Amino acid sequence: MTKKSEVVNMTLYKTESTEEVKVTPEELEKVHQQVFAFRQKILSQARRPYQNPNPKIVIVYCMMFYGERVAQVKKCVKRVAPYVQRCVLVHDGTVEASDIEELYQLSQKKAEFVYRKWEDHFSKHRNAYLEHVNEGEWVLVSDPDELFSRLLLKDIRAILTDAEKQGINILAINSRDITTELDGTVTKTVSQWYKQLLFKMEEGVRYVNKIHETLLPGLRGWRIENLNPQYYYYVHLKDMLEVKERGARNVFIGGGGLCVLDKNPMYQEWHAWTTLHLAELGNVADWNHMRAYIRKGNIHPDLKQIFINHRNDNGWDYENESRDPFIWYKALFSDEIKEWESTPGPPSKGSPPEVMTYVEEQYLKILGRPADIMGKEHYTGAIISGILEREKLPEVLMASDEYREKKRE
Repeated sequence: MTKKSEVVNMTLYKTESTEEVKVTPEELEKVHQQVFAFRQKILSQARRPYQNPNPKIVIVYCMMFYGERVAQVKKCVKRVAPYVQRCVLVHDGTVEASDIEELYQLSQKKAEFVYRKWEDHFSKHRNAYLEHVNEGEWVLVSDPDELFSRLLLKDIRAILTDAEKQGINILAINSRDITTELDGTVTKTVSQWYKQLLFKMEEGVRYVNKIHETLLPGLRGWRIENLNPQYYYYVHLKDMLEVKERGARNVFIGGGGLCVLDKNPMYQEWHAWTTLHLAELGNVADWNHMRAYIRKGNIHPDLKQIFINHRNDNGWDYENESRDPFIWYKALFSDEIKEWESTPGPPSKGSPPEVMTYVEEQYLKILGRPADIMGKEHYTGAIISGILEREKLPEVLMASDEYREKKRE
């Protein structure tokens, strides 16, 4: 059931052959490419003929946001409102009353506003809106910089009707990125990224992790389908200055990456510095205050040095994000650190890009050819997961039929 702790005006809440056929890696790669090309051709022809939408399906649009992003929120709510029954908007109290009123009107008076104090924990905020969704209802979520295509919204009820018939309970949506670089140039790309933004609320569904939060399934588990990217997508409006700021935020709150915390040396250094200077600088122990302090410029030399020391980190996701505080600060106050640049070196040993490079090198050295996509991904994943010791990869490749044929030549 829906949990409502306190209701005020505008629904405000608180709280067939047996013959063996051998296929060479080259042939396999060619087939893989042909399948991919065929798939893309099919996708480009026509969208799936969804029919007879179920009018009883309930769709709830959910979002968490803060005051600085309210202009983006208004665009999202205005576009989505005609196609959903309710909107649940979680905010941190930094939103003006006039903006709350405007959002309420833009939502066609469907908005329910949930206040939750920000605690440097994204999952807590997202779970706050899930608390206001009933089991069996469908949840459509987005961040303020994610705008759904009109055709997706027009077909959404028919899409969900079809999904329920097939027992699908989560749908992934493709991203089309519009990126504003730090130098002001704008690029448009169709990414390979699908984000799980449409799912059915079931017992046990919840978000976990402080940053880069993960949506966990309920008792039934997830049965997922990717929607046709030709027609059903969202536009991701990426401002790289904001992206770098958020990277800094992720490192500060959770060490970046998959919330690695103390595994990231920068996280340790940053928080040790914060503890040491609390009395001098006041409350900079949470992100909102730390962000405000950094945005003023002329930050403490020791903190600035931490940013400089990690400007070239490279490899794991958390290491890549550790460059962001420097890049962000330099974009804001270039004169303060003009003699420094972020020029990442080789990725750290054991990180995904380093392991993939190692796999490619072994293919060239032993098999005398570039690694095929499937082989590269397979062995990279096996090494990173610990299933295969990297020192054993040459032996594995030399035990292959391809290598033995090569030696006979």
